[in-house]
Amino acid sequence: RFAETVIAAMNQAVSHYAKRVPGQPIHLVGFSGGAAVAALIAARRDDVVSLRTMAGNLDMDEVNRIHRVSAMPESLNAIDVAPRLSGLAQVHYSGGDDTVVPFDIAQRFIKASGGRCVHVHLVPGLAHDGDWQRLWPGFLNDPLPCSDSQR
Repeated sequence: RFAETVIAAMNQAVSHYAKRVPGQPIHLVGFSGGAAVAALIAARRDDVVSLRTMAGNLDMDEVNRIHRVSAMPESLNAIDVAPRLSGLAQVHYSGGDDTVVPFDIAQRFIKASGGRCVHVHLVPGLAHDGDWQRLWPGFLNDPLPCSDSQR
């Protein structure tokens, strides 16, 4: 799911749309595995100004260990690029009842990044398959750390 070819293709798609609006800052968003994709893309670019994730699988190896499943050997792991994102404004939302990608995963990513511009928010009572789409508009209005940019 997170192999080099997948991340390269998604990055190419971001570049395609970025060319349509030159100079427009890029804000990447991802849910679950899409959070890993967004983080891996952000680490490759210099035009991304923020990263927001929900229930993000930001440490695939740890999530695999928790669920006792085998690794995907060609997949990249978002936590490995966390230090490259330390200066990027980031907010990571984790559900308090998420047993698929628990809160600890976002905390591990923040620790690995070492960045002061990285925040995590625990959303009490929300499971991985919870109503994230209902909450998203409010999350989008949350201020980004270390950034004046809101959208």
